[in-house]
Amino acid sequence: MSAQSLPAHLSLERAIIHVVLLCLSVATVFPLVWMVTSAFTPNELIAAKAIRLWPEQPTLSNFTIAASRHPIWMWLWNSILTSTLITLGKLVLALPAGYAFGRLEFPGRKFLFWLVVATMSFPTVLAIIPTYIAVVKVQAFDTYGAMIVPSVPYIGFYVFYFRQAFRSLQGSMFEAARMDGAGLWRQFWEIAVPNVIPAIAALSVISFMGAWNIYLWGQLVLEDSFRKTLTTGIAAFADLDGAEVLWGPLMATSLLSVAPVLALFLLAQRFIVDALAPGLDEK
Repeated sequence: MSAQSLPAHLSLERAIIHVVLLCLSVATVFPLVWMVTSAFTPNELIAAKAIRLWPEQPTLSNFTIAASRHPIWMWLWNSILTSTLITLGKLVLALPAGYAFGRLEFPGRKFLFWLVVATMSFPTVLAIIPTYIAVVKVQAFDTYGAMIVPSVPYIGFYVFYFRQAFRSLQGSMFEAARMDGAGLWRQFWEIAVPNVIPAIAALSVISFMGAWNIYLWGQLVLEDSFRKTLTTGIAAFADLDGAEVLWGPLMATSLLSVAPVLALFLLAQRFIVDALAPGLDEK
């Protein structure tokens, strides 16, 4: 049905919905636009005008000032390193587990699967104190390992999603592979994994973004300024002992913390749509 053939009241309702969605979109995007604009505006000009959509006298000085006060480039590297290793760790654990629950038969499979799913309802904040004590006892405090290792085991959702993805594959492919003499690991690597690439890409992006945004745990276990991530390091801009906040350098550092995950999301957008569009119907 074309827009011209719609009744007047339906056309009005559609127009109102579009206007509301447009306003919500502008309200959502504006803080990001203001951050980008402020990152390239000289610090002394930021407060001169409350709202601007384009930087006046564009400059990279904010990045230079931020780097002279704090090791922001080291923070960026730390964020990339820890987020990548956390994501890889989750995939290494969740992929085989999801395949086992989705394609194999073994005693207690359903019970173990729902036990894994039940961990999704466990508030992670409750594990912070015992995990912190364990990190201190093994002398891993203020190390990359303290940031990475405790974050990897939270894979309940990943196991659930991969299980559904593997169950959606045609059983005839695995039957043909078994007739050709392929073992379990060969079926897993050569048949199962290549056919769930969109799901792997989508969950990799989700995991990377989640690891990138870890704040509370990073503040607890990372003390050395050179080991902090961007998410935890930005807080240092507020610790000025009464000095004026440098909004330009702060926005420049914030832009560094947003740009990589935004770029990753845009690059993997097609895989995310392919992975999340189909339903997760239980077979």
